[in-house]
Amino acid sequence: MPSYHEVRLYLGGLWLLIRGDARGLRPFDISDEGVLRSFWAVAWCAPALVVGWIFQRMEYLRHFPQREDYSFIFFLKMLVLEAAQWIVPAVALIALGFILRFMPLVRILIVLRNWFTVPLAYATYVILAPAAFLSDQHGAFTSLAGYGVIALAATLLIAALFLMWCILRTVMGGPAMIRVATLGLVVVAEVIVARELENIMGVSLS
Repeated sequence: MPSYHEVRLYLGGLWLLIRGDARGLRPFDISDEGVLRSFWAVAWCAPALVVGWIFQRMEYLRHFPQREDYSFIFFLKMLVLEAAQWIVPAVALIALGFILRFMPLVRILIVLRNWFTVPLAYATYVILAPAAFLSDQHGAFTSLAGYGVIALAATLLIAALFLMWCILRTVMGGPAMIRVATLGLVVVAEVIVARELENIMGVSLS
């Protein structure tokens, strides 16, 4: 598992890439072992994931109080869902690399995506998830809080897409349409698979 010092180097590298500085690639290992090791990023996301799952469990019980499934089963389902959200983008990148012929970049894109997920997970699960849960409470300011959460969610989404776009621009270069296809396919594939799995496993709130 990468140490705290290594993770700081990775996040610093991401920041350089966002600013358009290709020197940000230096800390990353893009060998086969390095690609596999980058999936340790999920361990660094674990505290945020646990917080998010707890709030999602409470939200689920509030929506479906009649259901009697155990919390352990619910968290196991969330673990499966999270695993899919790490595997699907990697598979999508490999497939797109074959189609658009940028396979030499696929390894680094998988590594960068995995480590980019760490700060994104904390922003989503530690900040957005509790805010969304609390905004759904009954009270005079419920509607106002709900709009605030929608604005926060939209801000996080736009910021994440913009920052990832900046990274792709630095790493891939070339025609903008290839970067659009790369970012779009990864996001769409992840969202579709997540929604389908939520419905199949019965953890969807809709």
